[in-house]
Amino acid sequence: MDSSKRPLGVVGMVFGDYTMLKRWYDYYGAQVGVENLFLFSHGNDPRHHEIAKGANVIGVPRDAEIVKFDARRWRMMSHFASGYLNYYNWMLVTDIDEMVVVDPDVAPSLVRYLDQKFPDISAAPTSISPLGLNIVHVPEEEKLPILDDETILSRRRYFYPSRVYSKPILVRAPVFFGPGGHRNNLGLRTLSDDLYLVHLKFCDMTDIIARTQQQNGLMDDAAPQDPDNIDTIRRNKTLASYQSLRDEFALADEDIRLPEFRANMLRQREKYTDSYIWGKARTTKLYQMPSRFAGLV
Repeated sequence: MDSSKRPLGVVGMVFGDYTMLKRWYDYYGAQVGVENLFLFSHGNDPRHHEIAKGANVIGVPRDAEIVKFDARRWRMMSHFASGYLNYYNWMLVTDIDEMVVVDPDVAPSLVRYLDQKFPDISAAPTSISPLGLNIVHVPEEEKLPILDDETILSRRRYFYPSRVYSKPILVRAPVFFGPGGHRNNLGLRTLSDDLYLVHLKFCDMTDIIARTQQQNGLMDDAAPQDPDNIDTIRRNKTLASYQSLRDEFALADEDIRLPEFRANMLRQREKYTDSYIWGKARTTKLYQMPSRFAGLV
């Protein structure tokens, strides 16, 4: 890496969601140092400042009437990450319930992985997509609650791989992200062999219910001011999405490499010029994380 810059900065944004913020702060703080975390606090919540001590907490005005909020916030984070690449080799831009992890068999940390994987950073891809893994609570198999002093992956091992959440959010060049960070303008995607985006939206039934209530409140506030997006607003129902996948998905054995799924994602990639689209890849299985990941998040 360029020794005149720091290795890796992490950018996130949060509204409420104190428990998940603590997880995000603890995990990424251990990976890169809390001084290299940049947190946009929607509403400039004092509790965010308390939880993320030592991090760079930046207040963003909270206005329930703001139109196209997700597009605006990702545009803001795009500009921020692009600017900070003057001071960092890599920038990682995440939602607060997304933890990018490296396979412990490959490297002990994200920074060590990037350093050993790309000794010449100028030859590295301009953006990297970790393979997206949606963690799913299976109450009949995982009866224990998630405790504050326990990692989530020690209690929740089931996941389904997702091409949608294989997001190109680790960047080393100025970038413009689409809403949600599901696409960017840096060319054909590079799918990492060793990095995983662990998405925790569905990791606990109690939390799913609480997040649904919060989400519905935000969407109800936004709907009258954003009628063009009313269909998207109606689809944003966390609990209904969880129930649908639990009705459809069957339990499977331990796996993390998923070569067939990866091959299907990459199969159509070369047909496109803008990096926005993976090839069609879908499963109706809930796989189990290998035990070596249990202590990470």
